Amino acid sequence: MGRTIPTANMLIQEEIDDFLRTYGKGLSGEREKEALYNLLQLCKKHTQACSQAVRLVPFHAILMSLILEQQKQLRLLTDEITTLAPNALRGNLP
Repeated sequence: MGRTIPTANMLIQEEIDDFLRTYGKGLSGEREKEALYNLLQLCKKHTQACSQAVRLVPFHAILMSLILEQQKQLRLLTDEITTLAPNALRGNLP
């Protein structure tokens, strides 16, 4: 029987596992390893986009997913700050 092509989900999980195994080994504490794990899990929100971005190196699409999630979180926090303290982002702190 022939081999099947791995799904985007499978490729993402393999990349995450490999990255945790190699890069994670160099992290000093459990908190850092947990933070890395949680960060890498964010890319799973964009599996469909990763599968559409046919790349030679799957990790490129994963990185874009992570950047997108970080940008969304940054935007959310910026909007919250603007709502709570409208002048704070313009440097006019009370």
